[in-house]
Amino acid sequence: MEHSHDPEDYDFELCLTVQDVRMLYNHICYGIETWPGSPRRPPEEQEYLKYMKHQLFAMLADYSFTELDTDR
Repeated sequence: MEHSHDPEDYDFELCLTVQDVRMLYNHICYGIETWPGSPRRPPEEQEYLKYMKHQLFAMLADYSFTELDTDR
């Protein structure tokens, strides 16, 4: 049997608390702020960091909207 070694064949799921997402978001923001630029790092890396920042912010916004207590 032949095994595929293509990284695109792998998907992972990760369960995070809202605190985990906040921490990861903060680290991604720091990574964007301190990104040393090209050619030291590949330009795709900066684009990926921006993508991840957007995804994590969407998670935090969804949490804030869902958990908003209108009775306060």
